Amino acid sequence: MISYISAGLLVLISVGKLLASRGGPPSPGMRYLIGFFLSLAAGLVIAADPTTPLIMAIEPFPLTGRLVSNACQMLAVHFLVRLARSTQTPEPRTRLWPLLLCWLAMTGLMLHLTQKLPEYIANGGTDLAFYPSVAGYQAVLVGYGVTCLVMFTRVIIKHARQCPPGTFRTGLRMIGLAGVTTVVWGLAAGLPSVWLVLFRTELGLFMPLARALGLVVALLWVVGAVLTTWQGVLERPRRWLAAYRGYRAVTPLWSVLVRALPGIVLASPPGWPVRIEFALYRRLIEIRDAFLTLRAQVPPEVPDWVRAAARRHGVAAVPAVLAAAELAEALAVRETGQRWPQPAVDTAASTASIEAETAWLTEVTAAFADSPVVAEVRARAGATYVTTAEAA
Repeated sequence: MISYISAGLLVLISVGKLLASRGGPPSPGMRYLIGFFLSLAAGLVIAADPTTPLIMAIEPFPLTGRLVSNACQMLAVHFLVRLARSTQTPEPRTRLWPLLLCWLAMTGLMLHLTQKLPEYIANGGTDLAFYPSVAGYQAVLVGYGVTCLVMFTRVIIKHARQCPPGTFRTGLRMIGLAGVTTVVWGLAAGLPSVWLVLFRTELGLFMPLARALGLVVALLWVVGAVLTTWQGVLERPRRWLAAYRGYRAVTPLWSVLVRALPGIVLASPPGWPVRIEFALYRRLIEIRDAFLTLRAQVPPEVPDWVRAAARRHGVAAVPAVLAAAELAEALAVRETGQRWPQPAVDTAASTASIEAETAWLTEVTAAFADSPVVAEVRARAGATYVTTAEAA
């Protein structure tokens, strides 16, 4: 059942990739990836225990199901090599004849085994570990598969190091781990004769372990594929939660600014969808508009006051505290109508993303509400400018 579930997930991922292309032809790399998923899914279904009796009822010769399953696995790793090479410019040509030659050799060895095995057993033979057809079949299967997997895994691991942190890089690392694990599984499941002789065990004990490791390999491929293919879907809850937390964090400062400057609130078109990411984006813009509106009413002494107050309170005069103090001062002085010339805004120093802007304004909001430095500077501005204006 696990084999069917893993195969179904691989098919579902392939369909999702095709749908994501929006009706256009998929890129070469996408075609190779879909070919790998579908080939691996076919191999899993054919090798599954419930499928074996169905194949045995129609197979032209014994062990046909195993041969076809192994052929699908070799086709899957062939697609992996083509996928790895598609990242190079120009893309190196990948010849198909080595795969076809391996298929032909495996078919011939399998036919030889099924024809000569009854005679071998009739002559008293019981140990298949060194039977030429068995050893040759295993060598062809494992040699081709391991070679392709090593080539692919090296490219994936190297590419993952160059990707930024996130679900996609995690998925690539998972695929790299799957590639390494598949090599181990291929050496274990593809060379049973070697391990049976070395560890002096029986095939009935070895095959369940190999099958269990194969299922682990399949699950690793599925997890890596899901993380790289559905990264947007998987990251959506995290983005929503981050936007919600940012929205809640900057709301206290936004509320104060809106009460003083109701004109900064942006109008929404009728029927505009309400999403937390969009609401946060609007709120950040409105706060920044308030910054620009109040800049001319920030007294020039504010930086000196902030540094002096920070020394008295034993805290650092970080930029967020200075920005919060400037807002507090401007709001306190605003009613007096006093204005001061301000330097031009340095657009190159602005934050580069919504996430960075949210983090910055969250710090400013916290300082505006709780910093003793901001409270002292606000009181000093009130005593210096507001009281003087009222007395005049």
